[in-house]
Amino acid sequence: MGSSLCWADSSGAADDPSLRTWTNKNTGSTVEARPVALNMKTVKLVTTAKKPITMPLEKLADEDRAWLEEHKEVIGKPIAEWSSMPSGPVAEEMKGKTYMLENGKLKKRDGKLNPKHFILYFSASWCGPCRREQPMLKKLEERFAGKNICFVSVSCDQDKSAWEKVVKEEKLEGIQLYAGAFDPFMDAYMITAIPHFILIDREGKVINAKMSRPSDPETVKFLDALEGL
Repeated sequence: MGSSLCWADSSGAADDPSLRTWTNKNTGSTVEARPVALNMKTVKLVTTAKKPITMPLEKLADEDRAWLEEHKEVIGKPIAEWSSMPSGPVAEEMKGKTYMLENGKLKKRDGKLNPKHFILYFSASWCGPCRREQPMLKKLEERFAGKNICFVSVSCDQDKSAWEKVVKEEKLEGIQLYAGAFDPFMDAYMITAIPHFILIDREGKVINAKMSRPSDPETVKFLDALEGL
């Protein structure tokens, strides 16, 4: 990484979560590459131009070294395993809290989510407006399926059985997150009223926290703009 390297052609990048930009902390130069091997002292990278680079770990930026530590178990493995690897603090926070409806039963999923963006929809079983918006929410989930934007319905219910009943009755087949009335997401994103949408990236950075109901004109306008993300 003696000089800054960059390629316009990064075909497949959107489908390859192992591809990222690496920084030499000594020189500030960067390179876009995939890690293919890792040991105690070096990481072997392959650039988008198929050029191999062996980089001493001590020369990498702290962020790169932290990323390697987080992903060390899948380096050198097929992309399919990378795709199911949790990435970033949002995915980590969701571990053990997410469910999906399968054959009429709520089943816990392992939280392996790796989109670029999350839309969190805060609602509750006792909230009439929330329940009336569910048909619109289903359409939005279908619309953005496979577009690196993950919809997650975050329950604000204190009564878990009431939440489960509504999910089953209304056949809510998207990703559901339940952690009780005091979910840390409520505090982290200062949610004071429901229903409410927020758009965040995988690191938890808020991109838009001003959306309310899915049918609200301003919300619709903003979600239309998400097509380009």
